[in-house]
Amino acid sequence: MITIRTFPSKIKRIVVKVSTQMITDGVAEIYCDKIQTFVKEVAELIEEGYEIIIVSSGAIGCGLAKLGLKKRPTDYKKLQALASVGQIHLMKIYQEEFSKYGLHVGQVLLSADDMKDSTRRANTRNTLEVLLEKGIVPVINENDSVAIEELSYGDNDKLSGLVSILLFVDLLIMLTDVQGLCDKNPKIHEDAEILYSVEEINYKIEKIVEDIDGGITFGGMKSKINTIKKLINIGIPAIITSYDGISLEDILAGKEIGTYFIAQK
Repeated sequence: MITIRTFPSKIKRIVVKVSTQMITDGVAEIYCDKIQTFVKEVAELIEEGYEIIIVSSGAIGCGLAKLGLKKRPTDYKKLQALASVGQIHLMKIYQEEFSKYGLHVGQVLLSADDMKDSTRRANTRNTLEVLLEKGIVPVINENDSVAIEELSYGDNDKLSGLVSILLFVDLLIMLTDVQGLCDKNPKIHEDAEILYSVEEINYKIEKIVEDIDGGITFGGMKSKINTIKKLINIGIPAIITSYDGISLEDILAGKEIGTYFIAQK
């Protein structure tokens, strides 16, 4: 029997955060089939009346694949150059796929400063609201090609949370390479089990995350949990799940997929 989740309110406006691992293998291959499936699902949800904002990683991975490079550089200048090449390619893929369903995409590149400054924040909100009003799919990414600090900003985790707060969405879905948050480190413990729901991000949860990530502060489970903690405290629920073998439709239907972080009232 499949457990059905009950969301706190009608879900309409959603931020979907797409991880690099869902877009590419991080070096040479772009997962076109997976992107096509994802875009088809998003297009169907938009047809049903949902508003979808995509926060997509993968620019650097697409840059590596486009240029045929086999190893990710460590130098920030080279990473920024790769991001500038890859971002164009990534957006081209999104536009080509969404155009199959009569949809346009709007690219929005943001940095941490855009969210700190009240004027920039208001301009960003206005832009996103107009895109949604016109039925255009916003595809947001960090502005990696010009801001060094953004390359360690949290693999778009923090950015997806900031956008969720900016638009006060009904749900944040983080698509990653793990099925959800486990009760212990699955790399060490074979009996690790997924926590299908979390009501509070307390010391116990944070200790589990610390053990899983080994102290990593960005791009891993810790950055996701830090982001989600802020959201559920102001009433925005979130889900962490893998995109392998699941559908967004099933998630929104309330099926027990991934880890569901329950919003506080």
